[in-house]
Amino acid sequence: MTSLRSLLLKRRRIDPLVLSAGILLLGLMIGVGKVVFLLFALCGLYLALARHRAARRSWTLYGTMLVAWALWQIGLSLLRGEPLAGNRVLSYAAIELGMAFVPAGLCLVRRPLDALAIGARLALLALLVAAPIDSVLSDGRVGLGANEALFAFVAGVIGIAARLPARSPPRWLPNGAAWTYLSAVPILLSGTRAAFVVIALAALVDLLRLFGRGVGRPSKRVIALSLLGLAVIAYPTAQIIGQRYESGVNELRNFEATGRAAGSVDARLVMWTSAWAVIREHSLLGVGGTHKMEAAGEKAGANGFMVTYYQHLHNFILDETISSGVIGLALMLSVFVAFLATVFRRTRERTLREAALLLVGFLLTFGSFHGVLLNEWTLIALFGTMGGLVASLCRAGTGAGARARG
Repeated sequence: MTSLRSLLLKRRRIDPLVLSAGILLLGLMIGVGKVVFLLFALCGLYLALARHRAARRSWTLYGTMLVAWALWQIGLSLLRGEPLAGNRVLSYAAIELGMAFVPAGLCLVRRPLDALAIGARLALLALLVAAPIDSVLSDGRVGLGANEALFAFVAGVIGIAARLPARSPPRWLPNGAAWTYLSAVPILLSGTRAAFVVIALAALVDLLRLFGRGVGRPSKRVIALSLLGLAVIAYPTAQIIGQRYESGVNELRNFEATGRAAGSVDARLVMWTSAWAVIREHSLLGVGGTHKMEAAGEKAGANGFMVTYYQHLHNFILDETISSGVIGLALMLSVFVAFLATVFRRTRERTLREAALLLVGFLLTFGSFHGVLLNEWTLIALFGTMGGLVASLCRAGTGAGARARG
């Protein structure tokens, strides 16, 4: 008993540092960061199987819907007799199932928000150095060794996590919404158009707070620094966006002239149109994750090779519907509705509500052009941050959880 108590006391000191290190490494696209969150998920699963009170206290409707969605995908795939080897549906659904137990696994982290926010802020500072260096060395889009779009989404999530309020952050890592805007640097260098929206969403949220009733306005110094920052990034932003926009326009013109998809934008149009044709024929249960691209390719005619070239449809709504039907889509959307309901019901703190809305809003906008829920990097970054926020709200007597009850 003494040794167990000693171990738990040590973990109370170590686990917050591990969580901070996890999100820091995740932001830098270092695989150990994924392992950290999966270990917390395993701890939470163990507590849930043991029916420990920490697991019961941290369980919410969000966790229930995440489990239901994951089990629907797994069950449907197994009933269809889809192969286990190379089955992306099973592997990603297993991650989603595990991430439902992250809030319970964080039971020894006294203030999850502090650990998440501090780790995310350190990640952003590191990205301000690593992303430009990678851009110079690679002479192209930045991904830190991973897919550029996935890197951009993770950077956006890290930017949102960094604005979470910490109770006692270091003086050189203060609380503030400005952290989100630092993610503009790695996102811009990644050249991922759909990820730019996180900056626009953050600006909208911050403007609403700035001019909202009863909310203190920022100092002139903060406003001046914000304007200076916008001026510094304005030129490279316009240059990168302009190049990507021109490329997209040229692709569409070529597609209209030849009827052949050969780029990024026109390939998406072909994929989405053919996928919708498949969904209309198999709306209830879909056709399965291992068969969806083949089925969509058959509907694409001469452009079928462009559809089957990819592993997903670059739209998370269509990907889920064609794989698991409208039932799977309803369960997936219910996860994020339940997450927002949990946050809004358990706290009145505006910064936490804003962060929750930004996470879901970023997912919806970015996911409209990418298979955001079909990769372990994005899954762990998104659900790990959401799980940390939920854990903080379920924590009795500390941090946000205390303020929520008040």
